[in-house]
Amino acid sequence: MLQYPGLEKAFELQLNENDILLEHAGVKFTNDHIWLTSLDFSASRGWLICLSVRTLSLQALLSDILPVLKDDRTIFRIIRNEHEAYRLHAGLYGPHLIGKGIQFIARSEDDARHLIDRLLPLTGHYTGRVIQDAMRISNIIYVQRLGNKKPEKEPFPFAVEKRYLKPVTRKFVGHFYMPVEELSYNPKTTIYKAFNLKNPFRWCLIKQGNSHTADDHFGRDIRDKLSWQKKVINALERHVRTPKFIDLVEYEAFSFLVLEYVEGPHAGQRIEQLRQGRSWRDLTAGTKKIILETYLSILSIVQDMHAAGYVHRDINEKNFIIDSANRTYIIDFEMSCSLNDGLPDPPFTLGTVGYMSPEQMNYMKPHVGDDVYSLGALLAHFLTGELPQRIFFGELYTVREKLAEYVLEPLLADLIIGMTNINPSERPSLNTAIVQTEKQIIFYA
Repeated sequence: MLQYPGLEKAFELQLNENDILLEHAGVKFTNDHIWLTSLDFSASRGWLICLSVRTLSLQALLSDILPVLKDDRTIFRIIRNEHEAYRLHAGLYGPHLIGKGIQFIARSEDDARHLIDRLLPLTGHYTGRVIQDAMRISNIIYVQRLGNKKPEKEPFPFAVEKRYLKPVTRKFVGHFYMPVEELSYNPKTTIYKAFNLKNPFRWCLIKQGNSHTADDHFGRDIRDKLSWQKKVINALERHVRTPKFIDLVEYEAFSFLVLEYVEGPHAGQRIEQLRQGRSWRDLTAGTKKIILETYLSILSIVQDMHAAGYVHRDINEKNFIIDSANRTYIIDFEMSCSLNDGLPDPPFTLGTVGYMSPEQMNYMKPHVGDDVYSLGALLAHFLTGELPQRIFFGELYTVREKLAEYVLEPLLADLIIGMTNINPSERPSLNTAIVQTEKQIIFYA
């Protein structure tokens, strides 16, 4: 087990195991990787019925639906515990499973209708994230056809609450912001380019937090993260270049963070434009110099953030924007922490796979070494074109041998290896990383 001298755990989790609850209730099941399943959980045709519930409400819901689970005719699959539920809702097992922590199979329409009728009165007061590829028929019940596609013109056979018959559409966010283009979507957030009618002829960016997503072990979700991001931007905009905060709007379970719009590619796109699929050794000295200068600008902006008392904790190639004047902006502070105030307490967990430091993955208290590790992984990505998780595995010599395949200069390879050392006390400071990067830039001048 990894040890982190001088670092403390940010929190200890007391996570519930669902198998204990089911065993005490006399429910028959078998363990199947991350699932607890009835013995006959399989079907090529029929209906998949899912209950989407927040992680902290999982055990309460299971207790309420025990009469259904104890029925030998019920075919079910339930996430194994709260830890796996959190990972499932975060998308670590694939976007197709998000929200589907409790699943039932009905092999006929009549069986599905009977099961839904039993579940409706037991689930009315629960909430959960929206499941994208299933029909929502109540607050947490979703239905999805299995097997063959729906025959043409065949109506959906189950009753749907009126408010879920048609998605709610809004022309404006708040009173002043009109989305005109969807820039990106993931199960957690949707990003829009929008008109800012408060400031005519100016664009803004809207980050929509989708309902009940990113819920954690402490009852927080994306709304809490966007509210925290507002506070961080207001504290940092005097110290680092970042899109300015404009507004935070809330409707029901949705939150909308409105920011200044900065035109330009993210750093990963910028580097790929320069690389054009070529390996590091095939690039000209001038191109290498521009890539390292871009990286140096990122090191400098993160150093300024640290000097202001904050650590980012989600550094990756997408969280830096390069504008038309070649200025670097740092974005997305949802995972960040104030080192001076120790906030948020507890810190938000997870980050980007491949970029997270080992101590961040193990819920240690945030520190600047988290960002140093991520910046080392980012440098590896810039120079190799590979995703970091494909490089950082095994022992140190394995990483060195992997980097050797890309024929990197020894100074750069050593810098990457040093910054991603599993022992945070042995990582170089950001100032050292800046000096080393500047030396390599001078070499290419």
